Amino acid sequence: MSDHQFVRIAREGAVGTLTLNRPEVLNACNPATHREIQRAIDELEACDEVRVLVLRGAGRAFCSGSDLREVGVMKGREAQAYIRLDFSTKTRIATCAKPVIASLQGHVAGGGFEMALACDMRLVADDVQFSLPEIRLGTIPGSGGLQRLPQIVGLGIAKEWAMTGRRIGAEEAHLRGLANAVHPLAELQERTMAFAQELAQRSATALALCKVALDPAPPSPDGLVGIYHRLASQACHEDPGYHREAGRFRKGAVP
Repeated sequence: MSDHQFVRIAREGAVGTLTLNRPEVLNACNPATHREIQRAIDELEACDEVRVLVLRGAGRAFCSGSDLREVGVMKGREAQAYIRLDFSTKTRIATCAKPVIASLQGHVAGGGFEMALACDMRLVADDVQFSLPEIRLGTIPGSGGLQRLPQIVGLGIAKEWAMTGRRIGAEEAHLRGLANAVHPLAELQERTMAFAQELAQRSATALALCKVALDPAPPSPDGLVGIYHRLASQACHEDPGYHREAGRFRKGAVP
């Protein structure tokens, strides 16, 4: 497996693992991270020995979303290009021909939450904290999460979570169907790998066909949803309230 700066990839039998590797910023994503995630998925998908992918985060969190120290100061075309890149990462995960299992601990916030939603299944640690804090910054989730979340938890619950920005713990996530299983933090990696290895025993063709049948038309970064989010982001970011709140989070506060 090739080397990357911000992600690690490895293979254990028929299971490929992609690990977000920016633990010093709770695995927040910058443009380079997005590009590496997409290239890593391409590589794992092309490996015939890999039948199932596991997506996880190094350190004490899965992913705290976009790195606002870089992304929060973007404007105009640069900001629009980042939104498209971010959206493309989620679409690449969702359209991977092989099942993708998210292994989630700690903060799963903003774009990190949307990344988890793009996966096929989510196994979580008992310390997990999901949130869509964008509303508190004066904007909205912009990479397909608003379309994927209602399919998983129902429209009413999705509206509540997106409009309040509150945190969702492991028990509530499991109750609402967001988490497929909850494990003690110390056991999460082992239990995730055991489940992935079991899933990898199934027919690769059948798994791919099943995945497409269950989600035949994932949102596209250049389709109606993607274009809407680029325009919506621009409208929200032009509001003075956004820059005030984003500046506070850039100073290091976790949403």
